[in-house]
Amino acid sequence: MMKNLRYTRFAVLLLLLAAGSCGKDKTTTGEGITGASWTAAETAVADGEQKTYHFMSAANWTAQSDEPAWCEVTTPSGDKGQSTLKITVAKNETASTRSANISIKISGFGTAGEFTITQAASGSGGSGADRELNKRVDDFLAKYYLWNGEYSQMTRDLSLDYVSTNDNFMSRTLMSMTTNTLDKKQNSSGGYSLYSYLLRTPTGRSIAQTTRGVNHGLTKEKENSLGIVNMFAVEFSNKPGYYGLGILAVYPESPVAKAGFMRGTIFVQVNGKDITAANLNSVYAQLVAPGGGQTLTVTENAKGAEPVSLTAEEIYPNPVLYSEIIDGKIGYLVYSSFDAAYDDDLLGAIAKFKDAGITDMILDLRINGGGHVITANMLSTCIAGSKCENAVYQYYRYNDDRMKKPSQTTQETGHPYDTQQKRFREDFRYGNYYGVDLRNYALNLGRLYVIVTKNTASSSEAVINSLRGLDGFTVTLVGEKTNGKNVGMEVSKFTLGSYQYELTPITFQGYNAKMVTVDPKGLSVDKQISEWDYAFKDFSDRSEPLVAWALSQITGTSYAAYVGTNTRAATNIRPATVSLPDLSTRPKGMIAFLPESGE
Repeated sequence: MMKNLRYTRFAVLLLLLAAGSCGKDKTTTGEGITGASWTAAETAVADGEQKTYHFMSAANWTAQSDEPAWCEVTTPSGDKGQSTLKITVAKNETASTRSANISIKISGFGTAGEFTITQAASGSGGSGADRELNKRVDDFLAKYYLWNGEYSQMTRDLSLDYVSTNDNFMSRTLMSMTTNTLDKKQNSSGGYSLYSYLLRTPTGRSIAQTTRGVNHGLTKEKENSLGIVNMFAVEFSNKPGYYGLGILAVYPESPVAKAGFMRGTIFVQVNGKDITAANLNSVYAQLVAPGGGQTLTVTENAKGAEPVSLTAEEIYPNPVLYSEIIDGKIGYLVYSSFDAAYDDDLLGAIAKFKDAGITDMILDLRINGGGHVITANMLSTCIAGSKCENAVYQYYRYNDDRMKKPSQTTQETGHPYDTQQKRFREDFRYGNYYGVDLRNYALNLGRLYVIVTKNTASSSEAVINSLRGLDGFTVTLVGEKTNGKNVGMEVSKFTLGSYQYELTPITFQGYNAKMVTVDPKGLSVDKQISEWDYAFKDFSDRSEPLVAWALSQITGTSYAAYVGTNTRAATNIRPATVSLPDLSTRPKGMIAFLPESGE
């Protein structure tokens, strides 16, 4: 009896094993999908579009959407091998963002491939008033945008209105793309912003003045300003809900400079009103971008401080904010923007360094978000001098269409094609620079100390990277990791109706002579030091932490890096986590000029 029971159990076990074995023959673990072009989270524009994806299937497949009413899979099945999945997304006429889950089932595989398509709410369509502008922008992007492959496959809504620099046809279209990851930067709040931008200004807004020596056709333009280059927000631990707005830098001889305000000054009242979350951005806009002749009354964060009246004036926003020769041999330059209209002013500061015979230089780019490539090249050339003669400043990669047409792209950019590196090449400008001989400004240094922060970007990073591409040249960074922008723009300026436009989409990626590009995560510093020590100290203050460290490295003498002279500093103040809007009209990024722009 016991023997028969054991045989019965053995027979049952064999049957179970056989059943399990048969099951494995019919179903394989995994998805059976490789090389999929979709990501886990895809997006679609509110006006609807056709989405096309590619993948390799291990067997026959089927696909479906859980929201077919508005997100329809138009290729519901396919065969083994290279496959195409097409999805039609209808216009979102609701008031809410919506999502659909897409699943792809491969025959014989146990797990389905899945991803989500999220579509913005309605209201993204425009009145069509800017259709002519949008058509011009669209043509430019289709030809020059670095990711024009995906762009050309999109359905673009030319009816969108120009609302602002960050809300227009170009910004909305490029934000909906997925391959342009080097153009989209994630901010601290988790959202994304674009490097590409379309700036609109009224015609006849500014007064122009030609440059003196450099003859590239760019002119200085006055703007209504109090003289505040940029600001930061602070909050008070002893006064919750209230903010202060501090000055990061001022333009020399401006209204705020004449009133005695400087870097580190913090305003707590404007026109007699406290600064709160409700009015923070509007007060900031009044201070940084006031209207013509506007008068404001400001009160700084100091015991017994009296209100001071400031009136906006038309000034030239010269990016050469501060220059000094320290101890007779160290040049210190604070430079806020690579604005080629002020090349003569920059060369003037360099000439003083050369006349003094400086042996070292501290270049302060902590608030410099970039600008014109030609000026970045000029500055790099002057610093390195003869070391950069006949050397590569940067190599460039353009979109695939332009890379396949070397002769045409060389004609467009002025950069010859390097067959060995398979990139387009730009050399340092040692010698003639638009009528000025840079050999007369050559500092011939072998090392450079650069002050950087997260605001240091693009052309600023290109200066650092290009000098690191030279043999025998050392660049030391102090502060905090930079922004990480290794791509740049070719600018197109034009007038349409009563507005002037500056169209600057990302069109190229830069590399130094050693074929190294800037890390998208930012350039790491050699010495990490916070510039905030319960206050921001003025550039002329020898106890300013970043300048003090650089000086100590150069001279071997210890500077009092954390002993400030600002007696108004208070420990109850801390930098706020809020993000202030970018209101600057200064050139930023890594901007190169196309021949038709007149440069």
